[in-house]
Amino acid sequence: MRLKKLLGTTTTAILVSSLMLAGCGGNTKTGGNEGDSLTNTESATPATKAIVTLKAYFPGDKPAGFDDVLQAVNDKLKTDNVGAALNINFLPWSDYGNAVSVKMSAGEDFDMYLDAPWLSMNQMIDSNSLMELDALVAERPELKASIPDEMWEYNKFDGKIMGIPLGTTQGQLYGLLIRKDLREKYGLPELKTLDDLEKFLYTVKENEKDVKPLVINGIKADKLPFILSESANLALDEVLEIGVNMFAYSTKDKKVVGQWASPMIADGYERVTKYYKDGILSKNIAQEQNAETLFKQGKYAATYYAADGVEGLKYSEMLQDGSDKLEIFVPNGDQAKPYTAFQQWNFLCIPVSSKHADLALDVVNWMSIKENHDLMEYGIQGKDWEPVGDSSYKVLSNYSFPGYVLTWRPTLNRTPDTMMKDDKKWFDFSTNPANFTLSPTAGFNFNAEKVKTEYAKITPLHDSIFLPLSQGLLPADQGKMTLEKKMASLGGQKVIDEIQAQIDAVTSGK
Repeated sequence: MRLKKLLGTTTTAILVSSLMLAGCGGNTKTGGNEGDSLTNTESATPATKAIVTLKAYFPGDKPAGFDDVLQAVNDKLKTDNVGAALNINFLPWSDYGNAVSVKMSAGEDFDMYLDAPWLSMNQMIDSNSLMELDALVAERPELKASIPDEMWEYNKFDGKIMGIPLGTTQGQLYGLLIRKDLREKYGLPELKTLDDLEKFLYTVKENEKDVKPLVINGIKADKLPFILSESANLALDEVLEIGVNMFAYSTKDKKVVGQWASPMIADGYERVTKYYKDGILSKNIAQEQNAETLFKQGKYAATYYAADGVEGLKYSEMLQDGSDKLEIFVPNGDQAKPYTAFQQWNFLCIPVSSKHADLALDVVNWMSIKENHDLMEYGIQGKDWEPVGDSSYKVLSNYSFPGYVLTWRPTLNRTPDTMMKDDKKWFDFSTNPANFTLSPTAGFNFNAEKVKTEYAKITPLHDSIFLPLSQGLLPADQGKMTLEKKMASLGGQKVIDEIQAQIDAVTSGK
């Protein structure tokens, strides 16, 4: 998580027109003689629909000012004669998955909620607890058009739409955010290659007394080999990510492999080992949790970046003084066309027990019209935000709705006017399906149910060995060998075989 916009006013006009036609039911009268070919059409006002309150559950804290926004949403739903009002309940993240599962098992009457493969979506599908949405989506043109075809096609489960895919970007593009002012201070050219980056980092180390080269939170360091590989952001002969931690799929031999064993990013692991040894990476990287703050404080010259519309915004305050001291380095950016499976990680799901599935999809369709989408996602215009052109906005309040639970639509997204130019460039790049190469594993969503015991055993290896290897704490050769042995001893091959079987089932029909 992305093409650009639908025209909100045009779409609204179409919706209103269709509602009026539905209300008229073809009730027209023709007067005058046939020779004059004159007709008079009388349009009846659609009957006011009874309002049904739809209950939704989403994770996290209720946003500041949410009650006022929800009231405005419900008022507009009434004005637009949708026949629905929303009752949105936020549950703590710490208990969300369990709480929703209990509600589903108890048969509680609610109409929509956030689920995902990383929560309980696979289990809910297996137990026939979720409604298939193909027919309902096909009947709602605004919803259908607000999400790219690729997102619909490659986020199905066993060939069916089991949830509305929620996302903004179409693939993952990694890089680093760097201090442009330091690069210019030492007369270095704009960073285009990893050699350019390396020269910048070592120049900072050798010449800056109070600024260190590169900081990244330890938990995100598993992305470093991707960023620091010559194959970064290029679709070469291996798919490096398949949505299963620590594993990859080789298109060269059509086999599932450990990411640590992938020859395409072997240079990335070697570079991480070297950077840790040479002090380019912090010796405290394993415990590091404050990379964002340290970079903002000017203590580091580079930090992690992802073109996801979120990561870069964390640093926009550094440019409030009007300076132009930051820029983004994307390896191979001038020829980037990364593999993607168009996979999204969040889904709006309808319980099969809902008595109002049609109406719930009507609301989701209504929320796929720009002005309605903007109301829920950004708040009350003039109070919480104001538009800046058709694709940006200015924040006026503390209202911040978690769009990933309901409103993310690639074609309707606005970006804050504080977004740095480089960040907007790469975010816009990542919203366009045409900028990516379709992964042969597109449509694959791993279900670990058959190997849940073995999967549970190997999962801790991510933090105990895989992360230290990716952080440089374990030298490349040693870390890879240790991980290989541990995987084998804990039944990792059985997990690999199951991933392989599921991928083969997806790819066999292609």
